[in-house]
Amino acid sequence: MLPLTKRPALWLLPIFLIVAFIYVGSYTELNLVLGNSAAAVSGASSTLLFSCLLASICAAIESSRERNSRGITEVTARGYLWRILDRLWPSVVAAALIQVAIVAYLVVSARQFPEPKLWLVVLGYLLAIMAHSSFGYLLGQWFPSRFAIPLALVLSYLFLAFTGASGYFPAHYLSGMTLNGCCMAAQSLDYRGVWTLIVFSLLATGGFLSLASNKNPLLKKKSAGQNAPMIYAIGTSLLVLSLIAGLFISRDIDGIAVVNDDARQLTCTGTGPQVCLNDVQRFGGDRSDLVARSVLALSQIGFPKAKRVTAELDHDARVAETGELVTSFEPWYTDEQVVYAASSSYSAEIINHLCENGDFDKQYQAFEILQDWTTSYALHKVLGSDAVINDEVLGSKSFEQQRAWVLRTYKQLSRCEVPTLPQGLK
Repeated sequence: MLPLTKRPALWLLPIFLIVAFIYVGSYTELNLVLGNSAAAVSGASSTLLFSCLLASICAAIESSRERNSRGITEVTARGYLWRILDRLWPSVVAAALIQVAIVAYLVVSARQFPEPKLWLVVLGYLLAIMAHSSFGYLLGQWFPSRFAIPLALVLSYLFLAFTGASGYFPAHYLSGMTLNGCCMAAQSLDYRGVWTLIVFSLLATGGFLSLASNKNPLLKKKSAGQNAPMIYAIGTSLLVLSLIAGLFISRDIDGIAVVNDDARQLTCTGTGPQVCLNDVQRFGGDRSDLVARSVLALSQIGFPKAKRVTAELDHDARVAETGELVTSFEPWYTDEQVVYAASSSYSAEIINHLCENGDFDKQYQAFEILQDWTTSYALHKVLGSDAVINDEVLGSKSFEQQRAWVLRTYKQLSRCEVPTLPQGLK
């Protein structure tokens, strides 16, 4: 076994670790993971770029050294799997330390310990690292070091970049990097994306190591030649199977691996209206009363009465028909932002049902004025804020005229009609 001081992973680990933390600090908004352990653990997927590259490069260096040494003593003294373990463990451990450190950092920032199921995500990260390490080992066995090391860097990077940016969404989850799209407060992680990463990485690791064993320079041609076709077939089959299985598992996932929370994951309080929020939205304090007062303030001046205000993302819900109003906010929102989010639920429902026609621009302009008025009114009624209406024409009218225009516009937009803008009022 080689001394640890001669292992490339020992020297490259600090560099990649620092770069990974700089990347997370620059591109990760920590407010978005507050109270949301799923977002924290999934958010670490972006640093697979660094941990997987480290694993691939270090494995290629180690494998190239083995290829150049042609240590016959190793062949007679130790089996192939033992030699692989000896060569790859520093690369895998170093890369795993980066990934686990980033997960721990984001989990601490979230201030919420992950549920047991989320450790599957960490398992997926570790298997992805093993796959890239095995790929680097394969390159080191097949090519001289002057080719193997650059290829390990370039090909691993291209795989991570291509799968992350591909227009074919199921391919996103082969590398796992796009798991960082999870999750808003009213969403949970879609574990099909995680299982795609686990299955693909596990099978790919087996395929790469099988192919590497066929070209191991420590083995004499006499011992390797007879089994070469079979080993090639096994290795290639595992790689093809990994691709097919991964794409099959993720075939129905869109660009972000999330599912909307359903009613069973919400806690409901109050009766007028009842407010149903999930644990993430309640993190750090229950603001159900603010939500209820914001919605009640609008229903008292003529908006449809909501019996239930829920964080369940149902874009087909219509409060006038079902009595259910959809709202959403994050745990880091201020009281003003919570009131804004709750009071904009009526206009948000409108935007989900805007009709595309020749006057779409006019419809949307009316929607913006409607949203501005409802949120300004709620902020004033609930928090006493001196919110100013941005539309000067509407703001110059009396309250009753403003109220009449807002309610009429809300009803017209709900029926796909084109309302009269305040500039046309007399």
